[in-house]
Amino acid sequence: MDGTRVTHFQVGRMLGRGGMGEVYEARDLDLDRPVALKFIAPDLAADAENLTRFEREARSAAALNHPNIATLYSFEREGERRFIAMELVEGDSLRERIRRGPMPIPDALAVGRDVAAALALAHRRGIVHRDIKPENLMFGDEHRIKVMDFGLARAALASRLTMTGSTLGTAGYMSPELIRGSSGPPTDVFALGVVLYEMLAGRLPFDGDNPMTLMFTIANEPPRPLREARPDVPPAVEALVHRLLEKDPEKRPSAADAARELAALTGVAAPIARNETEELEVERRSAPETEMATLSTARTQAILSLPKPRWRFRVTWLQAVIALALFAFNFYWFALRPRALAQRHDVAVRLNNMGHDALQRNNWTGAADTLGLALSKDPRYAQAMVNLATAYRQMHRDDVADSLLRLALRFKSDDPTIVSSAEYNLGESDLRGGALPSAIQHLQTSLRVDSTSYPEPYIALGTALTRNGRPAEARVVVQRGLNHFARDARLLRTMGLVELDDKRPDQALIWLGAALQSEPALPIAHALRAEALARLGRMSEARADWRAYLGESAEPDERSKMLERVKGFGLGL
Repeated sequence: MDGTRVTHFQVGRMLGRGGMGEVYEARDLDLDRPVALKFIAPDLAADAENLTRFEREARSAAALNHPNIATLYSFEREGERRFIAMELVEGDSLRERIRRGPMPIPDALAVGRDVAAALALAHRRGIVHRDIKPENLMFGDEHRIKVMDFGLARAALASRLTMTGSTLGTAGYMSPELIRGSSGPPTDVFALGVVLYEMLAGRLPFDGDNPMTLMFTIANEPPRPLREARPDVPPAVEALVHRLLEKDPEKRPSAADAARELAALTGVAAPIARNETEELEVERRSAPETEMATLSTARTQAILSLPKPRWRFRVTWLQAVIALALFAFNFYWFALRPRALAQRHDVAVRLNNMGHDALQRNNWTGAADTLGLALSKDPRYAQAMVNLATAYRQMHRDDVADSLLRLALRFKSDDPTIVSSAEYNLGESDLRGGALPSAIQHLQTSLRVDSTSYPEPYIALGTALTRNGRPAEARVVVQRGLNHFARDARLLRTMGLVELDDKRPDQALIWLGAALQSEPALPIAHALRAEALARLGRMSEARADWRAYLGESAEPDERSKMLERVKGFGLGL
């Protein structure tokens, strides 16, 4: 394509191929600047649903403005071809640097610090990278590390995972929960831990000679101690790296906490985006508005209705007052008010991001307080409503949470991310309360809007349908979920529940066995398998599974429901 022109770009040499498609150096002819063009592979572009999601995530990622994030400029189209225009980063990748051997400890910590700071900003904006690895970290101007492909990794990862034998480059950086089919901000933190370990040790923390073995090791085995591979690493550094590699995502530090700890270890503050330096303290009293700006229409009309004065100079004075009042009112309404509202929304966005951070730390009360302040600044901010509903749900205030979710749907009925999340949470609430028809309706809407982001709506809808006496429909729904999240143990367990409720315990055993193979510490799968075995008359095996269930932690509500299910099977101990 060297020398070819597409839209307003002059395309140069090919820079490489990735999971998404071909990458070319180019020049933006309108703005006269160098760019990189990433062309979307035909198989990705042919999937309309995936392409729509891909474009939406790319546009969200384009709003990220950080010195360590490669900037996405635009999502372009020429005929049937789709491509991304983004910042051209011409240095080596971190992979090329690691190939030369373990890095000096200060250099590795500095790279980790800057990547963590970039991830922290993205996570505050609700964006997860999902494919952090040395190939996606490149050195740009002044040897500054840049995180590449924010907003693009989901499509590229999906493409790679469908091709046999091509996952090894990514498998070593996959978190245990990503291997099981779910992801979130902690997934990026785990991958950062792998990268930091590899920079220091020159090797990965987990062993495996093929993708499946490697993923099994990540999900089930501890990492090799860092100081065995690099004895001169300080204990504090080793402790941080191993906390980043925790199996349980809730035990990992957030990206923001990791950036702060790495900054302390390097003695240099983590880089921040310009808008992050703004003051985040919220003023409790708004600035007083001028009397002229708050002049009401009624008062203006009252002035207009005054009797005509007798003297000419008084008429001129009254006309001047009216003109000035009208000018001030219009200037406020059409010039000052929109600007003031925009400023208040900016404050609300920053407060929402702080509230989201508190949710990630399980600080429900702090999150509720901060998100409440966000809504006081912008009462129509739907994302803050959804986040606040999450906090209230965790505080067992389902009534308040449901009201917030319905309000978010009113204000953002055109935003698929908010609609899907709100509808799912409303469906979950109805499912817990036993309102099955309403739960099914909400969950079907959630999946109609977004069917590929996470498996929970499939699990909840399958459960609701089977409880409603519709196991055949439930089976179809759960199978659709497994098509997207094939290794998710909770989906496998739900299919076992469907088969049990459809009086097919032999089939249930197959699905529940697969669930426990994927995630052995899944208490309810043991309980359901105990029921299936009991229905088949295999009582000794059933009692063994029931003992395993009783020995594992389970929610009191769940345990009481399972006791009710197995009553009469002779499993009580």
